[in-house]
Amino acid sequence: MSFARPELLWLALLAFPELVLGLRRMPILRASVGALAGPRRRAAAEGRFGAFSLTSTAAACLFALAAALALAGPSWGARGAVAERRGLEAAIVLDVSRSMEVRDVKTDVARDVKISAATRLEAAKSLVEALVEGRGADAGSVAFSLVAAKGGAVLLVPMTEDRFALEDALAYANPDSISVPGTDLEGGLRAALASFSASGAQGRVVFLFSDGGELRGDLRRACEAAAALRVRLVVVGLGGSVPFPVPGPDGAPLAGEKGPVLSALDAKALEGAAAAAGGRYVKASEAGAALAEELGAATGRGMRIEYELVDRSSLFALAALVFLVASILASMLAPREGRA
Repeated sequence: MSFARPELLWLALLAFPELVLGLRRMPILRASVGALAGPRRRAAAEGRFGAFSLTSTAAACLFALAAALALAGPSWGARGAVAERRGLEAAIVLDVSRSMEVRDVKTDVARDVKISAATRLEAAKSLVEALVEGRGADAGSVAFSLVAAKGGAVLLVPMTEDRFALEDALAYANPDSISVPGTDLEGGLRAALASFSASGAQGRVVFLFSDGGELRGDLRRACEAAAALRVRLVVVGLGGSVPFPVPGPDGAPLAGEKGPVLSALDAKALEGAAAAAGGRYVKASEAGAALAEELGAATGRGMRIEYELVDRSSLFALAALVFLVASILASMLAPREGRA
C-alpha cells in the first residue's frame, strides 16, 4: 500500500482522544441514566445505555481512522490501460565534478608514445552532442533536459524540443557552474526525474554521464525511484582504470593529505546503479552506437499498456460515512431518561 498524501495520516491520532473521552464520560452518564430510570429499571437502562454509548464511541473512533486514510490517498494493486506513446522525453545528467576534468592518457603501442586524450567532460559533451544531433528530422518527437551534477544539482535546460538550447547550455556545464564540491549523482538523477512532464504518454529515459568517483548520497535509492517510475536509465562510464591526478581550478593537480588527488573510473559503482534501475551500463568508448540504439528504441510510437496503482480512497471514504452514521444513530438511540 502507498499513500499520495502520507502526511495526512497524522489525523488518525484524533481517534485516541475520542476514545479516551468516551470511556471517561461513560460511567458518569450511565449513573445518571440509572438514577433517572428508577430502582426497578436501573440495571436494564444502564445496560442499554452502555451498549449504545460504547457503540457510538467505537464508531466515532473508526470514523476518524477511515477519514484519515481516505484523505491520505491510499493505493494498492495495479491495473493496466492502453495508452498511446507519443515521442520521447530524455533527461541528460552530466557529472561536472573536478574529476571529470582529468585527461586520461592513452598509449600508442605502435609508436610507443603517450597521447593526451580529451577530458572526460569533453568526451561526455561530445557524446551528448552526437546523441542530440543524430535525431535529425526526428528531433521534433524528442524533448531533452540537461542537469549538471556536482556536490549539488542544477537544471540547466528544462524539458524542451529545442535541441539548440541544449547544445548552447553544454558550454556552461563545467565544474565552476556549481560551487558545492563532491559528486552527488543521487541529486542529479532526482533533478532529472523531476524534469519530466506530468503526462505519462511519452517514453522516458535518463542518460547519466559520470566517472563515478567520490560518490555522495544514495545513488541506488534514486535508481530504484527511477525504476518505480518506469524510467529507463542508461549510465555511461568515462575514464580508464588507471588513476590520474585531478586538476584544480588553476590547472595544477589537487593536493590531498597523502599527495595529489587521483581519479579513475569507478565502473563497479556505476554498473550497480544501472542494475538497481534495471537499466544499462556502457563504457564511453562503446557509447556512440549504444546511445543511439537506446534512443531509437525508446522513441517508437504506437500503443502500449501502462500500469498504475489503483486509488482506494473511495473505499475508506465510504467506510468513514458508515461509521459516522452509526455513531450518530447510537447516540440518538441511547436512553436518556426513565420513569421511577
